[in-house]
Amino acid sequence: MHINTAAIQRGALSATEGRKPSTEKTQAAQAPGGAGAVADDVVISTLAGRLAKAAAATSATIQGFDHAALGAWVNGNTDDILYPLDAEHKAAAAKQLPQPNDAASARSAAAATAYVDRKGPNPFAGLSREQLAAISHDDSGTFTINERRAAFMQAYQEEEAWRTQVLAQAMHEYATTGKQTNFFKSVLAHFNELPLLEQSQYPANYASDLEGKIKLDFNYFNHAAGNGGPTPGSLADLLKNQDKQGLELFDLLLR
Repeated sequence: MHINTAAIQRGALSATEGRKPSTEKTQAAQAPGGAGAVADDVVISTLAGRLAKAAAATSATIQGFDHAALGAWVNGNTDDILYPLDAEHKAAAAKQLPQPNDAASARSAAAATAYVDRKGPNPFAGLSREQLAAISHDDSGTFTINERRAAFMQAYQEEEAWRTQVLAQAMHEYATTGKQTNFFKSVLAHFNELPLLEQSQYPANYASDLEGKIKLDFNYFNHAAGNGGPTPGSLADLLKNQDKQGLELFDLLLR
């Protein structure tokens, strides 16, 4: 099962570190529940106001976009976020001012620049994926490019951690049952929880394709759906008959 990585693995990432939208969901970015959700020097009330402003601006921009248009818009933002980390680009990014340019927002921007320079932690660790997406894809000027990059990288790292875990579970499921059904269920549940901006980076039929695979409940050992027995020529059938034929597993797989 291929998990689409276009949402986070852009060409510039490897060199530096990888439907129609719902207005209601895009605007749902709220401040985290407690002060421990972000760096101590980022004031929650100010961040909440900036998140709301960014989400409202994004909702207005993408209103009426279909899946393809939204995906292209997100791709363009991602290219901006992953600017080359050379001296010229970094200096220009560090000069950007947040909106509003009050003390709390300035500290947030400075913390993000420190993170990009590898001199400090990510100031947005602990925010939800919806909030991270609201920051990453804000092109209204509310958040600086370095704040957007920090939010993007936080989401990227969380996605990578999830994928590592779910792929390990998938390998265990396949080895013990011959199936991938629980894996598909996990991927679908995860996809449904992603912000619509991230979902736009997957094929339009991604969810329905997973639903079909779950319903089929295919057993790759038996090459049969559900609990059907081994079909002729399946791996299970070949293994069952290998002793009779005097064949090794390697021979069977080469057939």
